[in-house]
Amino acid sequence: MNPKTYIGKLTVIVVSFYSNHIIENLINKIDKSINILIIENSLDYNLKSHLEKKFTNVQVIIPEKNLGVGGGINLGFSLVKTKFALHLSVDTVPNKDMISILLENAEKIKNFSILAPKIQNFSYGDELYKEKNIGKGFHKMKFIIGAALLFDMKSLEKTGGFDENIFLYYEEHDLYYRCLKLGLGIYLIDDAKIIHHGSSSISKKYSHEISLNRNWHYCWSKFYYFKKNFGYFYALKKIFPNLIRSIKRMIFCKIRKEDKQFYLYKNEFSGILSSILNKPSDYRPFK
Repeated sequence: MNPKTYIGKLTVIVVSFYSNHIIENLINKIDKSINILIIENSLDYNLKSHLEKKFTNVQVIIPEKNLGVGGGINLGFSLVKTKFALHLSVDTVPNKDMISILLENAEKIKNFSILAPKIQNFSYGDELYKEKNIGKGFHKMKFIIGAALLFDMKSLEKTGGFDENIFLYYEEHDLYYRCLKLGLGIYLIDDAKIIHHGSSSISKKYSHEISLNRNWHYCWSKFYYFKKNFGYFYALKKIFPNLIRSIKRMIFCKIRKEDKQFYLYKNEFSGILSSILNKPSDYRPFK
């Protein structure tokens, strides 16, 4: 695809959080004719100044507070004026023609909400597919990894954006559920390829605090998602194994005086309890 055809057609959205060490790697992989919106959740004005001076196609948005992944993408959506929006995780490396291939398929496939590239070295189990080989080189999916997602902005008006009650985890599950209920397809495109390093978007010096954050939110969001879409008692059934696991491991770590691990499982328990009690998703790293 001629780079000029990107203009007016696509905006890239990237949500950043203490990602200074890798964010330029991603920017350099994207054609300079494509506008990039970076939602900077660590509220780093120095990063904003640096990136906007260095890259003419980059705009860094500093929200009033850390919005999480879904909330950050939603803020990006509100600023998009193009036909399509592509969300990329900071720790992704798109192949050279990935964006072109996604856009070519976006013009061919009718009635879609989201297209996704194939993540290299990721095993796609049969349970993720709704219908394999629905067309040449693409598949209708129940679930895809949210590291790289191309959105049709008109379809997004029908499904709504991400649920901002969810700060982290299960935000894709919730959006996909709405897409599929409305009959708007989610497709995996074989020829569009991307590398996803995973869990490398945040500097390693924050690793323990980020682990605490992930443990809390994974459990909170799991219960919330099932409660919202399938009912309170079904959600209790789904979260019960996590609850028992967190209690057992807290006791085990306390006996062995493994304080660091104890707090990880305590955060799991705390996230579950908060969600069961219908409390908001209010745990934040570096609070």
